[in-house]
Amino acid sequence: MHATRLLLGFGFTNLAMLGWLAAAAAPLVIHLWSRRRYREVPWAAVAFLLAAMRKNSRRIQLQQWLLLAVRTLLILLVVLAVAKPYANEAGVGGSLVPTHRVVVIDTSFSMTYRDADSTRLARAKELAASVVARQGPADKLTVLTLADPPRELAGLEAVTATQGRADLAATLDLIAAALKPEADSPARFDRQQVTTFSDLQRSTWESASTEQFDKLAEQASFSAVDVGTPNTANLAVTDLRAAAAFVTVGVEIPFDATLHEFGNEPRKDCAVEFLVDEIPIRRQTIDVPAGGDATLRFSHRFRTPGSHIVAVRASGDMLDLDNTRWLAVPVDERVNVLCVGGQRADVKYIVDALNPDGSSESPIRPQIATEGELAEIDLAPFDCVFLSNIAQLTSDEVDRFKRYVAQGGGLAIFLGDEVQADSYNFAFAREESLLPVRLGEIATESRFGIDPQDYRHPIVAPFRGRERAGLLTTPVRKYFRLEQVKVGAIEVAATLANGDPLIVTSSFGRGRVVLVATAGSLASVDAAGEPWTAWPAWPSFLPIVREMLNYAVGGRQGTWQTTVGASLPLPAGRGPWEITRPDGRTTSVSSDTDISGIYTMRRAGSEDVTRYAVNIDTRESDLAQADASKLPPQLNLGTTIDVLTDNRTAASAAWQSPLLWTALALLLAEMCLAWLFGRGVA
Repeated sequence: MHATRLLLGFGFTNLAMLGWLAAAAAPLVIHLWSRRRYREVPWAAVAFLLAAMRKNSRRIQLQQWLLLAVRTLLILLVVLAVAKPYANEAGVGGSLVPTHRVVVIDTSFSMTYRDADSTRLARAKELAASVVARQGPADKLTVLTLADPPRELAGLEAVTATQGRADLAATLDLIAAALKPEADSPARFDRQQVTTFSDLQRSTWESASTEQFDKLAEQASFSAVDVGTPNTANLAVTDLRAAAAFVTVGVEIPFDATLHEFGNEPRKDCAVEFLVDEIPIRRQTIDVPAGGDATLRFSHRFRTPGSHIVAVRASGDMLDLDNTRWLAVPVDERVNVLCVGGQRADVKYIVDALNPDGSSESPIRPQIATEGELAEIDLAPFDCVFLSNIAQLTSDEVDRFKRYVAQGGGLAIFLGDEVQADSYNFAFAREESLLPVRLGEIATESRFGIDPQDYRHPIVAPFRGRERAGLLTTPVRKYFRLEQVKVGAIEVAATLANGDPLIVTSSFGRGRVVLVATAGSLASVDAAGEPWTAWPAWPSFLPIVREMLNYAVGGRQGTWQTTVGASLPLPAGRGPWEITRPDGRTTSVSSDTDISGIYTMRRAGSEDVTRYAVNIDTRESDLAQADASKLPPQLNLGTTIDVLTDNRTAASAAWQSPLLWTALALLLAEMCLAWLFGRGVA
């Protein structure tokens, strides 16, 4: 058993050279051949010579065996030196050190980048195979993936590329779990070694936690093998969106696509193709600046309602996965808006702003309801709900609106003279508040003009450069002072001249909420019969209401878009659901989104389908490598693959040199001995 373990402690880099060991038999063969080369003939004169030689035959025989041994050993040493012997970490002591080797392979989609004729992942697996090949009988091998989420695999053959990013923090936690001794296992390892094969992407590795590495370094040694290349260029389609907040049949809808070049050289004449429902509708070329964006706009008019797919495909490069981006576009016959007022007069101006002509052909179709009718109305068919001068909100109404907005609905609220602040504050102050603000006192001083806050918010952004639209001169006599409950939970779209918030917005689930501190109708008056504001009759009112609708409904665009690895939101209604993946496989699990493309969801027994666009996270498209100075020192960067696996290069050099020097010494000794023995000196 000892001899077996000793043998396993050694290896040869050039194993094929050991075939030349057969040459060590050459001196013996020559010696034996020489003995049979001459025919013996008796001769009287030689008899006296043979008698003399018999006296020294033992000495001569020893000389011949010594020369034979030197010549044979000389050949053996030369062959072994050329075969580059090495010893494993066990050393020369004879017994191997039981080692637990953890091999971590980066499987994020950047590893599918093709260098020459092979991907980075293929090279990583090839190099990792050298670690697996040197496993001893007392060793343990654990294969993990650097991915999101990371996984433990049965072996290298199970390693495949993913289309997600690399979650380094989660992977380090998985490594820590793998290094922890198993309570029910009798095996104990004198050494644990973690070897990671990755392209060392900056977005992944420069966020590494030094604290996590410090804890792991107490249990194992680390090595990182870089399979990437510096200064790698890559083109990606980073964004695709509709320029309109809602899409209706027969309306020309513009779409904007953004391409980004992650390299240091501009990309000239990049071919881009636009597709609608997999049918190419337009092709063009564009120049993309180095390290910058290029935006293209195209438009399309949908002829039928339903769920449609828009896609942009750029010309291929060495990383094809991020050259295509999809957008799921629900197309409606009309945009349905529910306008609810304390009285019908409270929503008159809002309805007129949404559909000035009252035309049935308008893409916006408002429906009027009073506060008392609200409880009987199903909110699901409406894209947005406007509330104007509603006196109070009950807990049940707030819960209904929370469910409605969370599923992607829009909600816009105008206040007014009937509003009971305590009721709103009670409703908004609850956990998971629909709108985290508090209604304060009613301000009675007149204010002229609205401050659009540099037009940063989407609601007021279209007014930039249109100072004559009346927004800057809007008169407001009365309004509620709004107090933010949570810092950063709301956005202020516009204020009054004194800095008091006038329009605030908030996101809730997949939907959005807009709150206006003043009235949306001339019907809200003070004790003297003066309206709170003349804004509903001002030229800026119609466009501001339209922009509120666009913003509130715009939150729905994100409902049908997500990234690889995220769960698909289930549509309203009960299942079960049948989901068809881009690869054609059918599943019922909404979180099974491990590849990019179009996922089609259908309720069992129904013909209605909902499509979702699942795109990759293009942060992974930036192939820039991490700065070595910003990486944890435990990674041992800069070592070669030979050193990382079994130190064969260094060990071979350590063994090869003495073997060659010994062979040279034996060569000189053989020459001297042959000369001495030939002269009979010895």
